[in-house]
Amino acid sequence: MEEEPLVSPSVPIRKPCGTFKPPAIYQKLMIDNLTVIRPPILKIFYWESFEITGLNRKLRSNRIEHEHTFKIPIRQIHSHPLKMVFWIRNLSAANAKLTLKRIQNCQCQPQQTQVGFNQFRQLFHCPHRRLLHISQEILSINPDEVVALTVTAYFFLYGEHLLTYEVHTEDNRKFLWHFHLEISSFDPEKCLLTKELLPVNIKSFYHITQPLWVQNITMSHLSFSFASRDRGLKLLNMNLTVPRQSVWPLLVDYRPLDYENEAEIVLTYENTKARYKIKARGVLTDEKEQTDMPLKDRECVDFLHVIYPNRVNFEICLREDRTQLVNVHNYGQQCMEFRWQSYIINDFFAVVFNPPIFRLKGHHSKLCEIRVTVFDRLVHFRRIPIVLEVHRILDRATIIAKQELEEVESIDDPKWKEDSYVEHVYLHLNIRTNIKPALDSEELEPGDRIDPTAGPEPCSQVGPGEARRGNGSGDGPSTPAPNTEEQRKEAERKELISRLVAKNKLNPNEIIELSMAIDQRITIFEKLFWKYLSKSKFMRINGERKRQKVVKTYEQVVSPDKTTPLEAASEIDRNHIMDLLSRLMQEAINDLAKNWVFIPSQYYERNH
Repeated sequence: MEEEPLVSPSVPIRKPCGTFKPPAIYQKLMIDNLTVIRPPILKIFYWESFEITGLNRKLRSNRIEHEHTFKIPIRQIHSHPLKMVFWIRNLSAANAKLTLKRIQNCQCQPQQTQVGFNQFRQLFHCPHRRLLHISQEILSINPDEVVALTVTAYFFLYGEHLLTYEVHTEDNRKFLWHFHLEISSFDPEKCLLTKELLPVNIKSFYHITQPLWVQNITMSHLSFSFASRDRGLKLLNMNLTVPRQSVWPLLVDYRPLDYENEAEIVLTYENTKARYKIKARGVLTDEKEQTDMPLKDRECVDFLHVIYPNRVNFEICLREDRTQLVNVHNYGQQCMEFRWQSYIINDFFAVVFNPPIFRLKGHHSKLCEIRVTVFDRLVHFRRIPIVLEVHRILDRATIIAKQELEEVESIDDPKWKEDSYVEHVYLHLNIRTNIKPALDSEELEPGDRIDPTAGPEPCSQVGPGEARRGNGSGDGPSTPAPNTEEQRKEAERKELISRLVAKNKLNPNEIIELSMAIDQRITIFEKLFWKYLSKSKFMRINGERKRQKVVKTYEQVVSPDKTTPLEAASEIDRNHIMDLLSRLMQEAINDLAKNWVFIPSQYYERNH
């Protein structure tokens, strides 16, 4: 009897429901920098008006489409064209290609135009096309490369205009970039650049003066008068004359009544009045200006004179002087003359420069000292426009002709009357006055008080990682990991200090790293400066100096000499000491900069 074979139950065959497609990953871009040629106001106003930070978030995101509006600040009719350079960086590992195409927003239609004898064609005579010009319609960007996109705005047509460009990429992304232009004559309602007062610490009871920046876009000087009925707002210069095409401060003292406030200011020009609503905030802790605008401008054909850094902050006490150094570089081929404009507000502060006038050959740099003196008033100023004028150097014959023929009126605008002025470059300056020095403040965090002579941690010989695990038996609670980025950097800095201090002998690079970690210096220039001083004989005792050899016992050296009269205590002038130190540092850095090949190859910025 044969056994029947076992038959397995039939299992239905499952068909795949579809292939899984991961979301597409698009190429990432960003606006690395912005250059404005001969701007009427500081670059940070353009950076904020264009919302570059928000645009970078959109370009770095994985969105296939987005829209963005570049709002160009208001300009007067028939003003000089404004050229802007957007530096676009390719953050992806593959080549990126951008194609720009203009989209028509106006209602202009082709018109029949005579092009020859008895010949007519339908041509497009749209004036809006000439308001904005983009020089490159196709951009090819290699990985980690920066390419310039040049945009030029022209101001010859009254009104508000919105010009749109469509940007396509190789990976089928589409961007809509709108350029908003506002062209008008003088308008009193659009003279105030400041929309919000600086935050005021409501815990302090001091009156701090801050500015409201008033802009004059016309070619003539304008006189304004201001008034306010707010109880906490005090105007210090109610009658203000603003020079042509410049920005001037309206000084105010404000005490907030709440965390969120709004103050009203009335501007009067001749018989016209304009009302402004200014936001004001009260805070419990002092806030610093937050911006991601780069500190260094990129040079290009139309921007040959660069100040580095382009933004300087001063934290200073009353009746004190502070100095900082900035570098002026001439990327051009000709020797030019540079003139600093001093910025002095009586009874408040003064900003002067050393040297005030200097000349620079092509591809040469000059270190300039900025000296800020604060008087008897507490101030908090941001976005002070410091002007550096650039002049061409006139030949001797032209100078003689200008001197001899200055009073001759019969010659109508001869060539020798041409001014030497070429352009101006802005330096962004912030000044804040403290009641007492920052080193004596009790609000410093414990991590900011560093003792450079302190030894290593008790368990540093077993390694930095195991020294922080807790108790030796491992029963105690472990130290929590740093939560924020600042705490992590602070922990790394302390670990670096303890590791280097534990060594018996340090090489020159480790000495630089230790000094930078203690003083929290991160600039390459200071790193090279201290490395140069460590290898040079600057301020060192030479072999020719005579020394008095005195034989003393150990007791004579240790025990003080009671017969020696004590020196009378003299009053220490802190400003004089800071002046000497800044002068010594400037002379040493100028001596260092005479040889341009001193930068080691590992510190080259190869991407720029």
